[in-house]
Amino acid sequence: MRKSYTFLIESERSRNKLFLNGKEIATFPTLDAAKAEAAKVANRTVPGATLRFELDFMWTLSDLEIRAATLEWENRRAAR
Repeated sequence: MRKSYTFLIESERSRNKLFLNGKEIATFPTLDAAKAEAAKVANRTVPGATLRFELDFMWTLSDLEIRAATLEWENRRAAR
């Protein structure tokens, strides 16, 4: 069975909100802190997993930036 998790970071001037599958996890003062927390969550789900965030949306009038990363893997059960 294929599983997938979508991580989003919504960044503004003074805050960076981290979302997992549309639910807010926490708010961080820096983008690096939000990325680090996302990496911890991903690593707990799939040991050794890495996330690469890419810029999805940028609105210069309000300094809003949205970055996304998707964690996907194949969950295979051992045949008996």
